[in-house]
Amino acid sequence: MTRIDDVTTGQSGFMVASASNGYQSANPNTCAPTNFSFHPEYATAKIGNFVPWAALQANVNVSFELGHFTPGRDGDHDADDAPCFPGPTLPGCLNFAQGGDIDFDGSSYLADWPNRTEDNATSAAIRGPLSVSSNGQFTEPYNKVQFETEVGASESTCMPDGSGCVVPPQGAAFYPFYAVSQDGRSCAFMFGNLRGKGINNFGRDRQYGHPKLEWFFGLSSGGFRSNPCIPN
Repeated sequence: MTRIDDVTTGQSGFMVASASNGYQSANPNTCAPTNFSFHPEYATAKIGNFVPWAALQANVNVSFELGHFTPGRDGDHDADDAPCFPGPTLPGCLNFAQGGDIDFDGSSYLADWPNRTEDNATSAAIRGPLSVSSNGQFTEPYNKVQFETEVGASESTCMPDGSGCVVPPQGAAFYPFYAVSQDGRSCAFMFGNLRGKGINNFGRDRQYGHPKLEWFFGLSSGGFRSNPCIPN
């Protein structure tokens, strides 16, 4: 189950990924759907409890996918950005021709991400990850966190020996990163182009560390670190 609380309106909602709610899995050969209830792969979060088929060594996680859509009219894009659509809500291109924006020149790779200034709120504020506490509520923060990116898997320069696997990728003017906002007793993880007072951005792109090719081709990992939202 996933729950979202809107701190502006005070409204809350939740989603249960169950067959009874219409969730389905797809046959990889025919795309035929089958009603399916999704469950966690493991009952506990610890090093080694990772799903073997995932690109990232993810357990309890939040992820942001980049490079799949670039806004703008059809004539504004490169040939690799097609197919493009005029709307109806927002014109743009889906970057599917090559499997994504693999020349890294779209809007995902520009430094116009939200940066938590007074005029530009952050793209996301994550107060977690949280585990169940003794009272049965999800209020207990995990001791360790990790920042990861699989951008190397899309880089034509990324080789099996780890050379050419770089962040930001070649062609990108910018690559977004995680940060923590600490305001008194309130602490939240954020994602984008964060800077300024009360922001710890862990060295920006340096937070992703070095390639970990034994996990996934081109995967970079900054390693596990103490959760900065746990008071010392």
